[in-house]
Amino acid sequence: MSDSIIKLRNLKKVFGTKEILKDVNLDIKTGKCTAIFGLSGGGKSTIIKHIVGLLKPTDGEILYNDIDIGKLEEKELREVRKDIGFLFQSGALFDSMNVFENVAFPLREHTKLDEKTIQQEVMDKLTIVGLDASRVAFLNPDELSGGMRKRVGLARTIILNPKVLLYDEPTSGLDPITSDVISQMIINLQKETHTTSILISHDINETFKTADYFAMLYEGVIVEYGDLEHFKNSKLEIVQKFLNGDSSGVFN
Repeated sequence: MSDSIIKLRNLKKVFGTKEILKDVNLDIKTGKCTAIFGLSGGGKSTIIKHIVGLLKPTDGEILYNDIDIGKLEEKELREVRKDIGFLFQSGALFDSMNVFENVAFPLREHTKLDEKTIQQEVMDKLTIVGLDASRVAFLNPDELSGGMRKRVGLARTIILNPKVLLYDEPTSGLDPITSDVISQMIINLQKETHTTSILISHDINETFKTADYFAMLYEGVIVEYGDLEHFKNSKLEIVQKFLNGDSSGVFN
């Protein structure tokens, strides 16, 4: 059995005349957290939208347990999506629902659990993400801080016990202390559940604390990949300039 639950093979995506992904090859190791770095608008979020089936590739393959997600019909895709949790950048909570209803939503959509079991699952997941479940369960999204919205979003993301978690800028817009809390929560969740995670982030320092493996997307191609030591000591000028926040030369 492969140690990589997800494999991207020669993935290409063109929007109109713009080629966002040219030839992406990447293996996502099972039970580990892999971070994808790159410039804004460079295609990082495009990659994870392919993995969850929100986008179809122009060419290439997205293999999940050796099943090509890009070739699945909608009914088959819905089954695969039960295995994949996607935490959107904003948290993507339904403003018309309170916290409890937001987190319960996937259970009501995809399972036949009774209300007592749903209540227990929701309260458990709110507790796992570090919230006082009894206090926040019946608040509305507009009553939550940015960090709390992210946590509620994560509770909803993990309510179906997915095998894969996709994080799109989980610390975006948060102050440094709250960012650190969210990063620690991701680390703890990883240790407890052994879920496979993919993390898209601009926050280099927080991501270095969180992930096991690191990939650099540049001009539509993965140009570097490895563990923390390998990535920090990359010989590629592109990677070193990115890590040092140096926009001269290669980024112009």
